Amino acid sequence: MKRSKLTHLVIAALLAALVLVITRLSFPIGAGGYIHVGDSMIYLAVLMLPLPYALPAAMLGAGLADFTSGYAVYVIPTVLIKAAMVLAAKGLIRLPKKAILQDLLICATGVITVAGYYLADVVLALLSGSGTAAAFSAPVAYIPFNTIQAVASGALYLLLARGARNIRWAAD
Repeated sequence: MKRSKLTHLVIAALLAALVLVITRLSFPIGAGGYIHVGDSMIYLAVLMLPLPYALPAAMLGAGLADFTSGYAVYVIPTVLIKAAMVLAAKGLIRLPKKAILQDLLICATGVITVAGYYLADVVLALLSGSGTAAAFSAPVAYIPFNTIQAVASGALYLLLARGARNIRWAAD
C-alpha cells in the first residue's frame, strides 16, 4: 500500500518524539553520559520510512534528547552519528531479501554508535586542551557502555520489528 507524504511526515514526527522520549528514559553512567535504548526507535524509522523521512526523525529525536538532557556539547556529534547510522542501515537493507537479515543489518549499525562516540569524545577532549595520549585513551572507558547501549537497542528493535512488519508499516 502506497502511503502519502502526509502519512510519512506524521510517522516521522511520531518516531522523532519516541526517539526523544525513550532516549530520555536513560540510565546515567556518571559524568560521562547515559545509556538508553532510543536507538531502537531510530532502527524502526529505518524500517518504516523512506530515507527523506527516517533521516530527520533520527537526527531531530536524538539531537533534542541530548540538548534537553544537559549534553548540548554532544548535539552535533549525535546528529552526525545518527545520520550515519540511518544512511548505512538504508544502504545495507537493500542487500538481503529476508526480513531477519535486514533487521540484523539494521542492528549492526550500532557499531557506528560505538565508533562515532569514541571519535566524538576524542575530538572534544582535544578541543578542551587534553594531551593527545589522554584524548585517545580516556574515551576507551566508554566503549563498553556504548556497546551495551547498541546491543540493548538492537534487542528491543528485534522484538518490535516483527510487529511493525506484520502491520505493514515497513517503508514502501
